Amino acid sequence: MYFLEIKKEHKDFLGAIRHWDNLKVAFETDTIWIKDFSAEQIISTELLQIPYTKLYELKDNLLFEKGKLLPVKKLSSGLLWAPILRALPVSLPMFNHNFFGIDQKIKMVLKPSENVKEAYALLADYEEVKSYILTAPKYRLELLRWVVIDKKVLIIGTPLLPLKGITYWFENDFLIPSGYDFEWNVLAKTLQEKINPSAEDLVLWNTDNTYSKIPIKNIKPLSISSFRLTFS
Repeated sequence: MYFLEIKKEHKDFLGAIRHWDNLKVAFETDTIWIKDFSAEQIISTELLQIPYTKLYELKDNLLFEKGKLLPVKKLSSGLLWAPILRALPVSLPMFNHNFFGIDQKIKMVLKPSENVKEAYALLADYEEVKSYILTAPKYRLELLRWVVIDKKVLIIGTPLLPLKGITYWFENDFLIPSGYDFEWNVLAKTLQEKINPSAEDLVLWNTDNTYSKIPIKNIKPLSISSFRLTFS
């Protein structure tokens, strides 16, 4: 059996799993305990992306951090367990993700992800794109948009063209390299509101955690004529 521990001050992050009505919750001083996870829930993205948590496995009333061989502490006796829907009502106060105390800072970084998400954009070299586009049938281009970035061509939309380059998936106005995701994806929407509040840009992320803002007004429909005019 697994137990999750989180401080009460961070309880708003539990909104990501509150709909798992099989869970039970207990309160202890400044700590919240959660139990009755299924095998699928323990390894789910929703659970792994909740910050400030510790996950334990219970053996002989001793708590072992998940994956560790030595016990950390005993499970407190006398905990009163209640269904999560009752213990954490919908009216939880909103957590201000834009403010963190000195000891509450979270660095938003990209990390390799096993979650497969559909590629939505392609960044390719000009010569690679040119050789295809100038001979492509009109129907193959008409659903796509494009913009020039540092002498490279970013093509947006699906189906992607069969070209070599870096592919990206799309979420919250972010173009994120395929095979990567934010370590704390639950905060991605908050990050989007912070760095792109007017939603006037697409934000292209690099694997080194740098990003570029692309004004949406600069992105145009892809066609042979628009490509020729841009590079004429």
